[in-house]
Amino acid sequence: MRFHIFYGDDMPLSNKDRHDFDRGRYNCERLLRGRNGLPVVISKCKEDDGFPRWKMEYGYSCIFFKTLDEALAFCKGRFEVV
Repeated sequence: MRFHIFYGDDMPLSNKDRHDFDRGRYNCERLLRGRNGLPVVISKCKEDDGFPRWKMEYGYSCIFFKTLDEALAFCKGRFEVV
């Protein structure tokens, strides 16, 4: 994960920034924006070890899903697409 410093209220994020949010075993596949402007990351696990492969991170929260569709359904209405 790369860290960026932003000045002001609006954090400029685009789809090309999603690789800045890759960490460890997870690659960022979707980048969303929360209501307060913070990034929401949906990542896919590189390994298939039986554990749910999709992870959604927002602030200090982390929720795991079995499919991308489940993760996107959870995020729909809560977060906006970058």
